[in-house]
Amino acid sequence: MTNALPGGQRRQSDSSGASNSRPVGTQLRLWAPGPGLQVSRSVTAELASLFPSREVASLLVDTYFDRVHWFMLIFHQDDFRRTWQQLYDSPREQLTDAYPDPGFISTFLVVIAIALPYLGAHRLQLLEAYGIFPMDMKGKILSTIRAKILDIVSVGSLEAVQTCVLLGTYYLYHGNSELAWPVCGCGLRIAQALNLHRKLPQAGSMSSEMQRQYETRKRCWWAIYEIETFCSMSYGYPHSIKDSDCDVELLDPLARSAPTQSPASSDATDQHPASLLSYKYLMSKLSVLIKNILTDLYGLGSLKGNTHPDRSGGFSGLHNLIRRVSALDTRLRRWNTEIPDLLQLNNTGLPGLSYTSVEEMDRDIGASSPKFENHIYQLQALALKLAYENARILVHRPLLAFKTMPTASGLENTHLATSPLHLSLEACRDAALSTSNVESTSIFSLAVNTYAAAFIGIHTFTAGVMLCILTSIEPLAPQSYESKTGLRRLLSMQAHLKSRSGSTLAAQGLEILEKLTRLLMEKELKEMLSSGNAVSSSPQIAPRDEQARQDLDESVQDQTLAAATIVEENMFNYIEDPAMSQALFDFDQVLSNHEMSIPLESNFPDLLGPGSGLVPEQAWIWGVDSLAQLPMDE
Repeated sequence: MTNALPGGQRRQSDSSGASNSRPVGTQLRLWAPGPGLQVSRSVTAELASLFPSREVASLLVDTYFDRVHWFMLIFHQDDFRRTWQQLYDSPREQLTDAYPDPGFISTFLVVIAIALPYLGAHRLQLLEAYGIFPMDMKGKILSTIRAKILDIVSVGSLEAVQTCVLLGTYYLYHGNSELAWPVCGCGLRIAQALNLHRKLPQAGSMSSEMQRQYETRKRCWWAIYEIETFCSMSYGYPHSIKDSDCDVELLDPLARSAPTQSPASSDATDQHPASLLSYKYLMSKLSVLIKNILTDLYGLGSLKGNTHPDRSGGFSGLHNLIRRVSALDTRLRRWNTEIPDLLQLNNTGLPGLSYTSVEEMDRDIGASSPKFENHIYQLQALALKLAYENARILVHRPLLAFKTMPTASGLENTHLATSPLHLSLEACRDAALSTSNVESTSIFSLAVNTYAAAFIGIHTFTAGVMLCILTSIEPLAPQSYESKTGLRRLLSMQAHLKSRSGSTLAAQGLEILEKLTRLLMEKELKEMLSSGNAVSSSPQIAPRDEQARQDLDESVQDQTLAAATIVEENMFNYIEDPAMSQALFDFDQVLSNHEMSIPLESNFPDLLGPGSGLVPEQAWIWGVDSLAQLPMDE
């Protein structure tokens, strides 16, 4: 009687067609199919016509769980495998009766489409034996899903959310941000309608099966949250989730082992052994922190970051920004200490429990051995490492627009290398160099054949831009050689990603970094050949300060930043750094002259601004104006 009204309740059927008869108040709130059921049946039939043979489907599902699932963890593997098998057990003519909701069918099709680009030589041979052409199959599935996406989302099921997340991330990681953002937005709206962002009041007294369903809902929500944050971070889009409206818990890393209460505090998982879900718990928690960074330091989704400091006065806004950077840096370091040993990148696991080549990895189909589990842990460790170093750059980068001058009262015993601004600069350099060191790890060459390839490319591109800009500021300084060595490693990583993954993002990122490197070398040569003392034109660092910087490890440096923020803040004046302004202008020129995949119309001069979707990932944070968005004292 009320199914046409907003919020009207209907009876919900599960994927097997059985009526959900749980009493009101104990059921998981679902948004059930509406009057368009006949439309859904026709959509189901059309989607089902795309099913490959059972043998091909099995190979592609195995490939998804070998190459993609560890990165997404959006559903329970056992449940998905059981349900897709049931699809093929049902006679095709009865499929629309058994599955009137096209949600799972669309999820299944996107899963196998996503798996297609990650087939190695051995798996491609197996696929070709069945007469399948991967590119044709992927294109047909994705174009059909795209054409039917409104029919799919109108059903409003949990599987519809999963379809949006999978499809949106595929577009995001394959260079189609203009599609990723709205598709993921559809998933977010359905998730909110399903109350996935809310904690269920009876969560502590659920049966084992309901607890498992609840964990699936949480997996789906945090996947939405992460992709929303990643889009915001990558393209400067405003974040669409209000944290104060969400009270759902983080994932329980032990949820597969037994129904347990989710961690009540951020440190609760320290008392438990690491699991494959520990990665998702940590990445979700980092996404919340990154969202805070984007809001507090860059003003995305908020007006707090859009006020310029008083250039004629005491830069109270900059002092306020320094304090915020210090506080966020402390939270980030605390998050890093939560990573268990098993998810540390320098942990290689037990001897012999690792793949020696891409070919060996490709032949291990549907892997479930200890070797594969160790491989997954190292992939997750790599992703956590890159995400952490990238977050460090995000935290400290807003301070790079300014340089420090000692005040008259602080001239004696004052070292510029102890100022918060200089320490932020060194933190950015250290984070970029740490990212470049990933090239030497054995897992990197294997990771480029997984769904994380574009994720890696985005983070290495950001680190490369960071080193280009820092070296451009001081081309003949002592740290220049180390930075250029790191840049060389990052260029090698981008080239490897381009050749092995065929990623458009990696190709464009490599081209831009190469242009920046040429610009950098031209500037260095000009400095060397210029008349007068070239070295004196670069910022000077006393030898003992440089040696002290080398003696401090990352954690001590960050702790020094916090201390400098409190103790020495008033010993310095801050002025805008013309060298940084010039470096950012040069970078902007490289972007402006770079041939984009989508032509820029002269009538739209702001297309290279934040949120345009036409600039390389995270390039918006290097805009000349973005460094000047400083919060005033509240």
